[in-house]
Amino acid sequence: MRILILVFIFAFLGGFKISAQSASLRSINKLYYAKLYSQAIPKYLAMLKKDSMNAEVLANLADCYRLTNNINGQLVSYGRLVQSGKAEEIHKVSYGKALMTAGRYEEAKKIFEDCKTDKVAEASLKAIAKLGKFSKDADAYKIDTVNFNTKYNDFSAVNLLNEKVVFTSNDTKTSWITKRHGWTDNQFCDIYSVAITSEGKYGEKKTYLKELNSKFNDGPICFSVDGKTVFFTRNSFDKKGKSIDGSQKLKIFQANIEAGKLTNIMPLKVNSNEFNCAHPAVSYDGKTLFFSSDMGGGQGGMDIWYCKLGADGAWGSPINLGDKINTSGHEVFPTTANDGVLYFASNGNEGLGGLDIYEVKIKEDKPGKVYNMGKPVNTEFDDFSYSIYADGKKAFLSSNRQNGSMDDDIYAVDILRKVVRGKTCTIDVKDKESKESLKDLLITINKDTIKVNEEGKFQYVLEEDISYTLTVINEKYEDYSDTLSTKSSNEDEFVKTVDLAKKSSISLFAGIYDAKTGEGIENVKITFKDAVSDSVFYMVKTEKNGEYRKLLSDKKVGDKLNYKVIIEKDKYLTKTVDFKFDITKEGEIQLNELLNLTIGKVEVGMDLAKMIDIKPIYFDLGKNTIRKDAAEELNKIVAIMKEFPGMEIELGSHTDCRGAAAANLKLSDTRAKVSAAYIVKNGIDVKRVKGKGYGESRLLNDCACEGKVKPTCPEADHAKNRRTEFIILKITGSSTDTD
Repeated sequence: MRILILVFIFAFLGGFKISAQSASLRSINKLYYAKLYSQAIPKYLAMLKKDSMNAEVLANLADCYRLTNNINGQLVSYGRLVQSGKAEEIHKVSYGKALMTAGRYEEAKKIFEDCKTDKVAEASLKAIAKLGKFSKDADAYKIDTVNFNTKYNDFSAVNLLNEKVVFTSNDTKTSWITKRHGWTDNQFCDIYSVAITSEGKYGEKKTYLKELNSKFNDGPICFSVDGKTVFFTRNSFDKKGKSIDGSQKLKIFQANIEAGKLTNIMPLKVNSNEFNCAHPAVSYDGKTLFFSSDMGGGQGGMDIWYCKLGADGAWGSPINLGDKINTSGHEVFPTTANDGVLYFASNGNEGLGGLDIYEVKIKEDKPGKVYNMGKPVNTEFDDFSYSIYADGKKAFLSSNRQNGSMDDDIYAVDILRKVVRGKTCTIDVKDKESKESLKDLLITINKDTIKVNEEGKFQYVLEEDISYTLTVINEKYEDYSDTLSTKSSNEDEFVKTVDLAKKSSISLFAGIYDAKTGEGIENVKITFKDAVSDSVFYMVKTEKNGEYRKLLSDKKVGDKLNYKVIIEKDKYLTKTVDFKFDITKEGEIQLNELLNLTIGKVEVGMDLAKMIDIKPIYFDLGKNTIRKDAAEELNKIVAIMKEFPGMEIELGSHTDCRGAAAANLKLSDTRAKVSAAYIVKNGIDVKRVKGKGYGESRLLNDCACEGKVKPTCPEADHAKNRRTEFIILKITGSSTDTD
């Protein structure tokens, strides 16, 4: 990749020192050390025909291919060097990076595993281990080429005031060292621009500012927010500016734009004849200048540095951004965004291969965690120079992804959604006691409210340097609050378990079910009355499954409950039950375990006694008069028949088997008719009530005892046969609407 010529003039050179070199090899090596790689390559190839496993030739040839971005050449040369067993660790790392660029990750992994001490190899192994994660935000970006690319190198595009795009191009091939340098056999770069039309399209490519483009290399460039100050990279080939090794170093210049012309061009104090300074990027407030340099005191290779603008208007001393960003590889092409994010390219951090683009938040001049931008912004090829628009919706990037060669192109990026960078925290919500997952709960993290999924989980990305408060407020559970941050775990992905304790209060639970089908009944109205004052304190309607819950927040252990519970539903018999209960512990009171809460539809053949829990009708021994307790039960029947004026019933009296059958029949018939007469006496038409005794003719069990048959049943079974039934014979019209 040609832009590396900007920076890779210093690393991985002269890996082998062989005392006895032939005159031919010394001659070729002179080309190599002079960075005349395009001239050295064919000569090294010629030497390999005579000695195919010459380690020094293979190493230098592989470096030539790397510095001219020839992946296939690297794979062959580094590969043969590694196979020879004479490769140094630095060559193995280069081979592994070439394998990654070729998409051969498993082979690269084996190479990196053999590089025990190299940090670039360590970072590359981590990247290979999580390749799938680099695609998790791929849907956030749409990337297309732009129509002003040429067949040569076009890169480092920036949006200038939404009026034009300014970028670097060689248009007739690149060289960063001489006019037609042996590095790539290409020519110089200049700075160009295209206008942005009102439709968002691009105009004709033109040279940008005649004074900016010299006869040597110019670019990349960046601008202050108002577009009036520019910073750019240049190497001028001034004879006085040569380094001790005889090379020309890259330098950063600053200038003003006045009336469309470049004025006050001056080199920055950070420049030196002995090291490179390149790729300037000025912060949104104009007070910090980031750049790439290989000056001493860094982490190795090109590092990202910065300097601050002093009160006197001069830039201060350079400061290295540290090992959170910089590696023993190369960190180049920094760009800035107005939200404090710094973008840069690196081949030493965890990546897909070649140069990848990374982002990091800079806060109070300190970098946070570095994040790989992932696919499709990054590929296995070289991706660099990510320049984002002020509105955060578009960007440009540069890449040689089209063919992986020396040909860079500019790509337009549509940012379809904001990507939050940070650690992914999986919130797992459970019941503290049962450890069961709790679904459909709402969790609040700062101002975001999220509903957990069917498994009681959801994921949230925690940004660095932000404190998060996680809260849960739910009627069934105690309020929960806790803090979260990226410091909660050392891992990029971690689980936070939220154990919710059920509220320590008293509640009622019941289900209203159909007496015939056993199914829950929806929209049944339940009224709770205080049995002493007869005042209503709570009314509810059942849910779809026929259930309801009532939180008794004002009750505590030791309290006594004394309620009348009235259950009403259209076309069903209204049921009233008394409920008395001593609270001995916290928790849910299951009414169905204490009361019969079934209700029945008013239908022919139904027994009213079962539908409203009528207690047995008792008579004194040998008498047929209605007792007080029996009258209370019969009054319930009277109330029902008044509620349903079209209802006719048969009151049937039954006995057990003990005693003579004829006597039992007569006694039961008399009692049935007496009971029916009581109902008529209390306002029910005589035509609507029939009384009939069945004696022991309709036993409910096998407790027969006529003649010589002796009863062996327990008393409880005999009691089941002694009953009074109120069978509906006819029902016309409809009941009063009780909903």
